[in-house]
Amino acid sequence: MPEMAPKQSTRQVMRRLSQRIIRLLRELGRLADEKGIGLYLVGGVVRDLLLKRSNWDLDLTVEGNGIAFARLVTNRYGAGLALFERFATARLVFPDGLKVDIASTRRESYADPAALPDVLTASLEEDLFRRDFTINAMAIQLNLAHWGELRDPFRGQQDLKNKTLRVLHDRSFVDDPTRIFRAIRFAERFGFRIEPNTGRLLARASSVNLVARLSGPRLANEIFALMKEDHPDAAIRRLRRLHLLRFLHPRLSPGKHTERLLAVLPQTIGAWKRRCPELFLNRPLLWVMALLAHASASVIAGTIQRLQLATTESRALEWAGEKTDRVAKTLSADALLRPSQIYRLLSRLPKEALALVLAKGLVSNKAAGIVRLKRRLTRFLERDRLTTTTINGNTLKEFGLRPGPHFKKILDRLLDERLDGRITAADEERDRARILGKQYS
Repeated sequence: MPEMAPKQSTRQVMRRLSQRIIRLLRELGRLADEKGIGLYLVGGVVRDLLLKRSNWDLDLTVEGNGIAFARLVTNRYGAGLALFERFATARLVFPDGLKVDIASTRRESYADPAALPDVLTASLEEDLFRRDFTINAMAIQLNLAHWGELRDPFRGQQDLKNKTLRVLHDRSFVDDPTRIFRAIRFAERFGFRIEPNTGRLLARASSVNLVARLSGPRLANEIFALMKEDHPDAAIRRLRRLHLLRFLHPRLSPGKHTERLLAVLPQTIGAWKRRCPELFLNRPLLWVMALLAHASASVIAGTIQRLQLATTESRALEWAGEKTDRVAKTLSADALLRPSQIYRLLSRLPKEALALVLAKGLVSNKAAGIVRLKRRLTRFLERDRLTTTTINGNTLKEFGLRPGPHFKKILDRLLDERLDGRITAADEERDRARILGKQYS
């Protein structure tokens, strides 16, 4: 029989959830009672409740037909519903934006290493056994007669207390090599030690080519999840020690220059938040760019291809190498640069590339160069990037000009003169536009 934590202590743990969520879970428990099925809160949210950490990713599992139960919940609450029938899973989005995943208890079998699993109906204990680590293989019952009771058949709670990460069986990393990256992520996030046998299995799975069998999107998902952690530099060091970066590209081998860059990245991100908090920075993408900062263009292109990244991410990653080196060198140089020149240099860069320019400037320049780079980049971010002309193409038409490529030339010239302070008022800009219109018409 699964181990059960004392009712009172686990119910106290449940109180860490918001009243809105507790109320919903009680209502769903009552609905499950009406249908005569077992309903459980499972996975990472249970782990984090026991660790006194916040986690609002609500995963529920049903001893029975999870999709049928999800449809029932959808009808009752007016939630949006997405079905993943191959995995007997549904995702609900409630009117207030709350997301809840509901699945049937299931067991999984893998025809080949790294393949997606085949799914069969199973008991709760079998469902927990298919999971990655013991600390993620616990469930809290939501049926009202057993509200808040912990089901812990594999001693996950004990591993939490001992700060230990342990797989549930010896084929875990073979069946699903993404667990290699999750092991690193959880060990670094929680400061847990990897249990010795799990460590040996992890090293063995890393030494062969199991990860190469993962699709690009599955591998990218794990890499970006690692980089989303508060301090991914420690996880990156583990990736290097286990030679896992070869699965991004065989020639990716970051050296001391990259180590120094990674070391200043937290400082860079902090400065960015202080200077321009309204500009969202994709932190995981920036960490990947920093990891590739000293790689060749061919290695960067190969990594993009391997991970099958979206267009936006691909374009940002293309700036990781020499392109941002050149920008950083220009901004730190002891040479006169007009604001308009800096604008033209920086305006086409993705935000993450701008942050990388700052980081590169911090590690590759002397004090005077760093001051120049920071001053120029700060002015662009806080002021010049927001500068616009007061007239547009319609205004030029009002002046009697016929539309054509010269419109862009005129508007670019006006913007440059505004940036450089040669135009300071709207009437000056209109007069200048008329003069330029004669030159370009």
